[in-house]
Amino acid sequence: MADLFKEKWDAFCENLKDVGSIIESESSLSETDQAEGYRYLLRLIRLSLEMNLEHSNPSTPSFYNLSHETAKIGADNPDNIYLNANIDGNQSYKVYGNVGECDYLSFGLKENRYSTDGTMLSLGEIDMRDMEINESGDFILNLGGQTNSINFLPLPKNANMLIVRQTYKNRISQTHAKINIKNISSTAKPELLTSSKLEAQLNQSLAFVNGTASTFLKWVHNFKKDHRNKLPLGDQSFFQAAGGDPKICYLHGYYDFSENEYMEITTNIPDCEYWNFQLENYWMESLDYRHYPIHINESSAILNNDKTITIVVSHFPINIDNNLITEGRNNGAMLLRWIGAKAHPIPEVKIKKINSLDPN
Repeated sequence: MADLFKEKWDAFCENLKDVGSIIESESSLSETDQAEGYRYLLRLIRLSLEMNLEHSNPSTPSFYNLSHETAKIGADNPDNIYLNANIDGNQSYKVYGNVGECDYLSFGLKENRYSTDGTMLSLGEIDMRDMEINESGDFILNLGGQTNSINFLPLPKNANMLIVRQTYKNRISQTHAKINIKNISSTAKPELLTSSKLEAQLNQSLAFVNGTASTFLKWVHNFKKDHRNKLPLGDQSFFQAAGGDPKICYLHGYYDFSENEYMEITTNIPDCEYWNFQLENYWMESLDYRHYPIHINESSAILNNDKTITIVVSHFPINIDNNLITEGRNNGAMLLRWIGAKAHPIPEVKIKKINSLDPN
């Protein structure tokens, strides 16, 4: 019986090998960019297998993290805890729990098409400011079905994913939300795994890796060409089509400067619910925020007297306010977010010589 699946397993392994062509197609990569590219593919494989094998049944939905500290997709936010659940637009669900000390909490219904055309369209969004939450922080959100509650999102037939964004100004010290999901329209029955189902799950996983990596590589090519050492507004609808939160304004850029230089970013801060700035590598993975200063928000920023902020990005640490580091790399992507902003100021970005800097 084991031989029945061997041919399919061998095909999966061959196709997995071919995924490396995404990295091989890039010319002039540094040694670091190339090594991180292959690591990125391995991380995507981990995420996709978790999504398609362990949490694949929308009749018994469960949350998983499609981006986290050691596996990252598309400019993941270091201040976030992401939760994802696979759902079915023909069923109904209850999402419930406690908001903890979230500064921003949103729920987005998506049509996840990363494995086909690299998009993830928004089909409905709600955040904690639009919900009824009791004094203890408890809430119930209904997806689909019939309800009179304002805590409700209609569930389109093509919805196949729920994304929960928990944003914290100090993620380490704040109490995290506790969130669960339950199918309320049907009673699940156990199903034994079949070889055809496993084959489909493996193929979906590889397609997700290919689609995700290809999508954000196209973004990087665009940023490298048109956003080099800049943080322009960009086409927000384009960013939303890949799963972005419609309430967030994304200012993507690409940094590229040598070790004897630094990047100075100065901007006004609009009236908004939250903002942050982060550094990423060539593959749009946030840098290692567990151990190094690679992002900043209002809880850690020191403002200028005129309430603007100046961020100093260098390759290695400098004794100066608002200093972020690239961990030694010369190039990569970067992102400034405004959530719920009434205006979207465009930062001034300058590349200067390190020896011109006046440290604290």
